[in-house]
Amino acid sequence: MKKKIIFPINSKIYSGLESVAITIIENLKYKFDFVYVTQDGPIVDVLKERNIDYYIIKKMSVSEIRKCVKELQPDIIHAHDYTASCICSLAKIKLPIISHLHNNSPWIKTLHPYSFLYLYSSKSFKRILTVSDSIEKEYIFSKFIKQKIHNVSNPVSRQQILEKVKENDIKQYDVCFVGRLTEQKNPLKFINVINDVKKVTPNINAIMIGDGELRAKCEELIDKLGLENNIELLGFKKNPYKYMNQSKIFCLTSDWEGYGLVAFEALTLGLPCVVSPVGGLVDIVDEDCGFLIDKEKFSDSIIKLLNSESMYNKQSKNAIKKSIQLENINYYCRKIEKIYNLQRVL
Repeated sequence: MKKKIIFPINSKIYSGLESVAITIIENLKYKFDFVYVTQDGPIVDVLKERNIDYYIIKKMSVSEIRKCVKELQPDIIHAHDYTASCICSLAKIKLPIISHLHNNSPWIKTLHPYSFLYLYSSKSFKRILTVSDSIEKEYIFSKFIKQKIHNVSNPVSRQQILEKVKENDIKQYDVCFVGRLTEQKNPLKFINVINDVKKVTPNINAIMIGDGELRAKCEELIDKLGLENNIELLGFKKNPYKYMNQSKIFCLTSDWEGYGLVAFEALTLGLPCVVSPVGGLVDIVDEDCGFLIDKEKFSDSIIKLLNSESMYNKQSKNAIKKSIQLENINYYCRKIEKIYNLQRVL
């Protein structure tokens, strides 16, 4: 009989974290029974489309998790990110709990109430999975839970991306930004970057794919800087790869990241990446396939790529090569399977 595993996730949308969870489910569903536990929202349409079992909760709370566990009778709880992990711990359920951290929010570096809460909750965790070494390095209390932490990276598959694009897509956009319009991704910084590029390249053509609480502020800044003809806000797209493949360069201005899955997706499509040197991005992007912007300006690197066909073509080819090196879907799923079977993971 297959083990039943529930995925409590404190999110209603479909983004990087949710994509990872669905990838695990789709690749291991023949060995385990999965139920995605979520609040009602856009993610439900994705789950229905992908034929994934789900359970709706009113909110991520102790009472709702207890009710869910009572009804579903799982063998393992695989909680994704900090909030869901802590709530599952506080529910005091006598089941193995796997806490899967996809992000390294700034508070993990400090003596913050959330830092203490996660440390307290970690007593209930059988394993703590991270998507990059940066999470363990930055968490102020990591030395106390070191033996439970395993960096499993992220599952990345080129095929899943390439089957959603056309080989002959025309490059109609110069730069693309893909991510939630939230503080973490710093979309306002991206808009200012494009404004700087416009001073040298007046006809710069950029798109922003994603939605979030900063959308109104993004619209205001675009209007204020007179960039209505240079930046198009496309909102959330079920298939962002179509638009990425029609772009020349990928740019991500995040202030913090866990893994940075979207950068791998961009490399797969041959896009040189101009990104912040945060989280897992430092392991994904290098000088051969893009720029990790530390002291120099984002705009300078974008201008270099747009003005040098030889540099652009070289980095584009290297981007594809780097994505092939990073691909790990089979190895990743074997690691997760071992974790579900409570075996030692190297």
